[in-house]
Amino acid sequence: MSQVNLFMYTNEHYEQCDAFILPEEQIQFTTFPTEVVSEALENPDKFPVVIKKGLEVVGFFILHLNPPKTHRTDERSVLLRAFSIDARHQKQGYAKEAMMQLPAFVQAHFPEVTAITLAVNKKNIAAKSLYFKTGYVDTLQSVMGPIGEQHILAFDLQKETTPQ
Repeated sequence: MSQVNLFMYTNEHYEQCDAFILPEEQIQFTTFPTEVVSEALENPDKFPVVIKKGLEVVGFFILHLNPPKTHRTDERSVLLRAFSIDARHQKQGYAKEAMMQLPAFVQAHFPEVTAITLAVNKKNIAAKSLYFKTGYVDTLQSVMGPIGEQHILAFDLQKETTPQ
């Protein structure tokens, strides 16, 4: 049975997202949910998503349709952005579980999407490990981010295989 579930963000999640705590070493790689949610809600291609355990929001990310060409594998990719787990809920497997649920969530909400892509800073070893464990592969593409080189990883939704 799942410990966490994914839901499209609604304004009722704002207060819990606003209370997020991120460890200092992670702030360089991601952002607080409330710093990006307003812009996402105004952009018809961005969809904020919460990770919930019961009624509690434990994580957050944005799905971005029609991302820049540098961040996608094909025209029908969706970009995963601003992924974070509240510090009080880290090291409990929630990030891995959310990433394992993500392909089915994307297919249910965006059936036209063929791949999930993300950009991860080459120095963010913990995140890269999580993404590789959950079926993402290095596309060998990279872009320069605000604090250095980012590798573009992808999950092919047409393969329909998710690691256990």
